[in-house]
Amino acid sequence: MKADGIAKITNGLLVGNSDAEVFRGRADSRLCRTGDLFVALEGERDDGNLYIESAWELGAEVALADESKSLPMPPDSKALIMVSDPLHSLQCLASYHRSKMSKLKVVGITGSNGKTTTKEILAAILLDWKGDSILVTEGNYNSDIGLPLTLLSLGTHHEISVLEMGMNKRGEMALLAGIARPEIGLITNIGSAHLGKLGSVEALAAEKRNIFSTARPNSVAIMNENELWKDFLLIDFPGKVRFFGEWGKNGWESYENKGTDGFVLLWNGRHIDFALAGYHNLLNAMGAVEAADALGVPEESIARGLAAVRSVFNRSEIKNGPVVLIRDAYNANPESFMAALDMVSTIRIKGRRVVVLGELLELGKHMNEALNMVGRALARHDPDFVLLLGDSLGVVKESALVAGFGGAINLYSEIDEISKALSRYLKSGDLVLLKGSRGSALERLSETIEKVDSN
Repeated sequence: MKADGIAKITNGLLVGNSDAEVFRGRADSRLCRTGDLFVALEGERDDGNLYIESAWELGAEVALADESKSLPMPPDSKALIMVSDPLHSLQCLASYHRSKMSKLKVVGITGSNGKTTTKEILAAILLDWKGDSILVTEGNYNSDIGLPLTLLSLGTHHEISVLEMGMNKRGEMALLAGIARPEIGLITNIGSAHLGKLGSVEALAAEKRNIFSTARPNSVAIMNENELWKDFLLIDFPGKVRFFGEWGKNGWESYENKGTDGFVLLWNGRHIDFALAGYHNLLNAMGAVEAADALGVPEESIARGLAAVRSVFNRSEIKNGPVVLIRDAYNANPESFMAALDMVSTIRIKGRRVVVLGELLELGKHMNEALNMVGRALARHDPDFVLLLGDSLGVVKESALVAGFGGAINLYSEIDEISKALSRYLKSGDLVLLKGSRGSALERLSETIEKVDSN
């Protein structure tokens, strides 16, 4: 796309080289390279308009910026496009670009838990089938900024795009669906993530349902057969519905749990080594396979893709060593915490089970209820030692003890205190689960855990 075309689509004022050509979008000037469009966005902590010159220096060809700011003039061969609302302009640009890809199939994936893992499983399957003609959301670029930036990387060679679609405020899912227009919408589950901003699980389900807001008769909806909200989610859906999650259906015959090594699956008569541990990841795989089947992927590629899957950083990530480390610290709500505890309880180890829990965020008025659920779950699974980070988790400790928790459970205000406690406590053969919201950054404890030797 050239600068003059971008200016026309965004109704912006173009300064500089009208023929400057771009192939990708960036909102972080540090990532800019030759051929990039830098979108200067103002955030809570920083203002992208201050880094336009840096973006140009690193190779960005065009900058899209706020006309109300004091902006630098572009050097030779570069361009500046001034608009009233850079974020809205980015979204309009992405929507236009996606609309020009008439042969593209888009899979949108949302849900309270498992979005990223399901996306990565489906990506592994599609990569085996179609190779470089697949565009997949990088990292967690799943928001009203990240999704449009992903779509700006679409080229004419792309046949399928797999987009993670997250939301934490009202109206965001309808916005994302309007930009991406997914032919296939997959909802992993409806849980308690972001309840603080939405107020109720019903409100959350109503927002997630908007992934189908652009659906047509040839669209496909995919969700768990046992999803409590499935009837609500499918109200007025005009297309075909596919369910996952039931053994004995859709080729899913049986599985063998291999602990930290994941599972051996029997699917359509094929034995498949699947490296992700935890039953919740089996459900993620089932959802991904339904999407793959809806796209027409042959069984051979599905089987090879499942076998190729590896864990994503901080999401059910298992690191084997003298102490087994399970790093699942990207997000936390009661459902994902209980799934992690279920996984830990099925893994055979020689030593003790240790749980480090960080804060649960964005639960609002539902916080105490959620923390009590977590405490009761700890009592049911009864790990040997629980370390809680953050004063708000005092409710977890109290609830666990009332429910009959028999291990040691301590509350800490600083992560350094937890690091010291782990250093004193851990021995070879133990297992540690790190589980918490992103703000707790529990992965900082990894080095402490990995230093335990085998003596």
